[in-house]
Amino acid sequence: MLEVAVQVERVDGTRLSDKATENVQSNYNLNVSLSEKDRSTDSLTLNFSLELTSTPQMAKITVSGNVTLKGTREEIQSGISAPDDTKPPVVLVTIYERIYGLIYLVAGSLKVPHPMPNLLKKGA
Repeated sequence: MLEVAVQVERVDGTRLSDKATENVQSNYNLNVSLSEKDRSTDSLTLNFSLELTSTPQMAKITVSGNVTLKGTREEIQSGISAPDDTKPPVVLVTIYERIYGLIYLVAGSLKVPHPMPNLLKKGA
């Protein structure tokens, strides 16, 4: 069974508009960066950065850190591979699910719209 451990190292939230409120309807665009940090026979550690930018531009929230996958070579490969062209890799969905609470709190603190918890599953 694949084990996934997410460690957040940096959180940054920026309010981009004085007119932004939590009640304004907004969508978020997501930019993702994943890069290999360390690999062994039974684990893979990746650096990640997720940057959420609201449309219209009211806020930008960035969360970065690392994620470690432990399991067999096949389990790790399936965790980093996208099931098809319309769905993100399992590891990316897991990262977003685990850090969503943090993103929600940052958006609330900035008094900007909250991103949706299923943001990565829209293509599913």
